[in-house]
Amino acid sequence: MKCLTLAVHMSGMRFVNGNTPTILWDMDGTMYHWSSRLNEILLELDPAFPIVPEGQRVGFDYFWVPGADRDTILAAMNDPRLYQDLEPIEGVMEAIREIEAAGIDQFICSTPTWSNPGCVPGKLTSLAKDLGPEWQNRLILTHDKTLVRGDVLADDKPVITGAHAPVWQHVMFDQDYNSHIDTPHRMTDPRNWRETFAPLLGIPVPA
Repeated sequence: MKCLTLAVHMSGMRFVNGNTPTILWDMDGTMYHWSSRLNEILLELDPAFPIVPEGQRVGFDYFWVPGADRDTILAAMNDPRLYQDLEPIEGVMEAIREIEAAGIDQFICSTPTWSNPGCVPGKLTSLAKDLGPEWQNRLILTHDKTLVRGDVLADDKPVITGAHAPVWQHVMFDQDYNSHIDTPHRMTDPRNWRETFAPLLGIPVPA
């Protein structure tokens, strides 16, 4: 880990926010298993809801599901339990801790559901539980991620648009609903973050 830290600070590169690179992490579907919780709530509201099993989704947006009732989806999206005690995706928390130890700046960049009273408290609680209370201050909530400055954004959303051309490079976090999309940068296993991020940051991949 020391060799990566040394490479970052001696590379002589200018990153978006100065001399140290910044990695941005999406939360739902990138750091946490969000859709499985949504499926649980949908079935509670309507046992006949046409759930798409995990690993078989072909669309990012839940509203595309054939036969799905829009009102049921909206009710589930606004259920305060949706963001409570979400299960972290395997390897992500370990990767974030290793990146922090390597001296790379990181922030959490997430789109909130303002109409859900449990959304923001749930996100803050999850970060405090899984990474420590200091990470609550690294949470950026926005509906336009192109406004946020960083070198890399890890996000499961296939296409991210907004008011500006983003300064970050999008690393698509691999999920079933984006696996068909051709992209030059994809994270299939967060435990391999060195091989994914280092080339984009212009720093050597440590042994």
